[in-house]
Amino acid sequence: MQLLIKWIIGLSLLFGLSALGNWIVATLAWSVPGNVIGMVLLLLLLMTKVIRVEWIEDSAGFLTKHLAFFFIPIAVGLMSYRDLLQAEGIPLFIALLISLLVGLIVTAVISGRRGETS
Repeated sequence: MQLLIKWIIGLSLLFGLSALGNWIVATLAWSVPGNVIGMVLLLLLLMTKVIRVEWIEDSAGFLTKHLAFFFIPIAVGLMSYRDLLQAEGIPLFIALLISLLVGLIVTAVISGRRGETS
């Protein structure tokens, strides 16, 4: 029973911060997704120790474990854009590949510099 209460509290915190992020974006008319603002809020609250990791780790672990299920609607939605993907699929794939490589290179450079200063 105690584990269930801890799980519900963690899930409530995560969804509450996401809802707060959405509210902030809607109120201030920002062009940033609300869930990103919610994650930034979560990061700040974790760094300042207002929220402890133990409070959310079980719920976050559960959501991460079942992350693949959240992509099913996206995959099904892509089926309705078959013509567009056939016409623009190769340029889209190239853009995705280039952005992946840029992300990997930037991450490698930053982590390499961080290792030098340690």
